[in-house]
Amino acid sequence: MSNNNLQNGKQLNKHGFDVNLEFSWKKMGVFMRQIFESAKENKLIFWAMCLFTMFDAIVATFLPVFATMMISAITKPGADTLNFLAWEVGLTEWTAWLYITLAALVLLLLSEYVVNWSIAQFSLHVEINQRQKMLIRLAQQDVDFFFDHVSGNILTRLVGDTQSLAFGIQQFFTNIIYFLTGITMSVVIMLLSGLWYVALILAVYMFLSIAIAVVIFIQSRRKLITAFDQKRDVDQDMTDRISNISLIKSSGLEEYEIERIEELNEKYNRAGDAAITWSAILTQWIQVTASLMMPMFVIIFCIMFAKESDLAAGIELLSVKMPLAQVLVSFVIGAIAMLIPTLRSATRAQNAAQRISELTDPIPTIKPNPEGPVIEKINSISFENVQFAYPKKPEKTILPKMNIVFEKGKSYAFVGETGSGKSTVAKLLLRFYMPTEGKIMVEGKYKNDESVSKQSHDLNEINLPAFLNKVGYVEQEPQILFGDFFENIRYAKFDATDEEIMRACKKANLHDFIISLKDGYNTILGQRGFLLSGGQKQRLVIARVFLKNPDFLILDEATSALDNIVEKEIQAELDKLMKGRTSVTIAHRLSTIKNVDQIIVLGANGKGIVQQGSYEELISTPGRFKKLYEAGLMN
Repeated sequence: MSNNNLQNGKQLNKHGFDVNLEFSWKKMGVFMRQIFESAKENKLIFWAMCLFTMFDAIVATFLPVFATMMISAITKPGADTLNFLAWEVGLTEWTAWLYITLAALVLLLLSEYVVNWSIAQFSLHVEINQRQKMLIRLAQQDVDFFFDHVSGNILTRLVGDTQSLAFGIQQFFTNIIYFLTGITMSVVIMLLSGLWYVALILAVYMFLSIAIAVVIFIQSRRKLITAFDQKRDVDQDMTDRISNISLIKSSGLEEYEIERIEELNEKYNRAGDAAITWSAILTQWIQVTASLMMPMFVIIFCIMFAKESDLAAGIELLSVKMPLAQVLVSFVIGAIAMLIPTLRSATRAQNAAQRISELTDPIPTIKPNPEGPVIEKINSISFENVQFAYPKKPEKTILPKMNIVFEKGKSYAFVGETGSGKSTVAKLLLRFYMPTEGKIMVEGKYKNDESVSKQSHDLNEINLPAFLNKVGYVEQEPQILFGDFFENIRYAKFDATDEEIMRACKKANLHDFIISLKDGYNTILGQRGFLLSGGQKQRLVIARVFLKNPDFLILDEATSALDNIVEKEIQAELDKLMKGRTSVTIAHRLSTIKNVDQIIVLGANGKGIVQQGSYEELISTPGRFKKLYEAGLMN
């Protein structure tokens, strides 16, 4: 076993689960915490679920007692047992217990309904609340968080794990309440009825049978977790392959993928077979020891005690108390049998709760600052001694100390080799990351700023949504939502009218194409806009920015994925978009930066700014820019 699979002497599988213990108390704590957090949000349903589950167990336990008292009233000396159905002899006591029994049955039916309703409602609320918390936290998370989590894995947690948690609560929490309440009441009734020896036998027998069941369950749990691992691998792999279906189709590898997924499912099948085998052994043990052997022990001991008693006591023991003991023991056996699905659900729910917490517990470092200064107009943005290294590799500096001022209405371009930090500048301006050192100052008009027309604040302190509302962003891979043109373009400005959207599309040269479609602006674009070409996707994003009408524009290699002809067409739209705005272009093509006011050249391996000036100045001066141009890296 490798050291990677050992932690504090515990054997862990590749997903970090402890495969040796029945429960991981840490995961159990996370599971219970999520239950009680949901309980605070749904107090009425939670308490109805708990109290009526206890009431249900109490009524179900007392029903055999009421039936026994009814039988005792009928068969006691002096009662006419032949005519009791005619209600002629012993009616008063017998009918009283009859009515009590019938009332208990009605109460049991009502409580069962409330229990089932409240359990379903509570588990549904848990599932919805956990999904909502996950989505909220995912929306708040830093960008680099998603680099560490595969999208398919996130979707599995969002859908599968929330369902497992809800089902686990439904199976585990209420079953434990029912189990403990029912066994406690059964033992109390046995003691009050003089069946202390049955209670003692039951306690010893339960301890031994459950202890052996726990040993079997530990083995079953190991196999179950292995099966969970295989299932997650299959789910994650299938999600990844479906999201890259164009690669599979373009490579003609459908048969290869089918064979590969069959192999993965075969591994899952083998792991599932082992889990099912051990689960069957556990079920068989409970059934044999509890359902068959325990009732026999009760009968044998009751007969032994009846032989040692006088005739009347022996008759009462065999005719009244032994049936009562059998019924109570059967109730306890049923409660014990509930432990099998309960423990299995608990295992799933614990792991689901832990996996959910891995998405909801991490605290994002980038704060939206809703109470911060609200900017209404961006005039300029300046880098003051800004230095940056990615959080995962703090020892590798991407950008050394940098001082730049992006003045109002001027255009800037960053060029350099791959890895020089060009796109990092865009990410800092969008506040995907915070500088390791230094400040990014945003100067402009802020809300409620009546005394001073211009003011400057640190980007880390101002209201982030208000700032981003004044920033337009066009990237290399256009982000297209599943929906129609109206929904996609309106994402930049939710209160925009249809007419405003159409005007924005005309500016982006997209309107004529849209109206040529059968459904026009109501055409569903499909996942990631598969209906559109690369140039049309970029035009849609440009239309979105035209509608937004930002003060500050960031173009992150917006045309690098397009062919030369389409690139020229899109660049013409971008030039219109940049007019009169402060813009920052991240580019590697000469055509995209020829007309900018200032070009900033970044050196490779964290050297930072090595040159700065206009195109004419840089192309005529020996240096890094001229070398890139002459090497053909700027064409």
